[in-house]
Amino acid sequence: MLHPEPDFVVIDVETACQRYSSICQIGIVAFRDGREVLAWETLVDPRDDFSPFNTRIHGIAAAHVEGSPCFGEVHHIVDAHLSGRLTVSHSSFDRQALAKACAVHEREGIATRWLDSVTVARRAWPHLPNHKLGTLARHLGLVHRHHDALSDARAAGHVVLHAIAETGVALAEWLHPHRKRKN
Repeated sequence: MLHPEPDFVVIDVETACQRYSSICQIGIVAFRDGREVLAWETLVDPRDDFSPFNTRIHGIAAAHVEGSPCFGEVHHIVDAHLSGRLTVSHSSFDRQALAKACAVHEREGIATRWLDSVTVARRAWPHLPNHKLGTLARHLGLVHRHHDALSDARAAGHVVLHAIAETGVALAEWLHPHRKRKN
């Protein structure tokens, strides 16, 4: 249980191969009143193959997760941090990976409300050439180690905080589709 109750939590996962369920790292960061109040990360044994392509991206290989818990063994921790809260992910990838891992490991899905920080970034900074996390981190001057789950989660949380500060749009309003004003 998080104390105080966070305004939102952010999750990022890395996968061992092209299968979304092959989670090999999880990072979760919680924010309250614009400040980080929790950071949690773990390596996960995906009980799946490691693709050389994925390992080149995030640097995690089978040897790194040896002895780590599988997703089924950390599900209760992830669920405790996310369930009933507003959860941010940078794109739908992490949301889909969690759903697939829950199914593969025969665990209940995570009951949370999702906010996509890519959508937030597109509304806040439409002039940027793209809204990838690395691009946003550079634009916002964030310290960021791309494809590290905890660093990515932290950066996505700061994207939301910066968007709120720069646009004046409250957190709850980002959950609603953006309606362009008629002239």
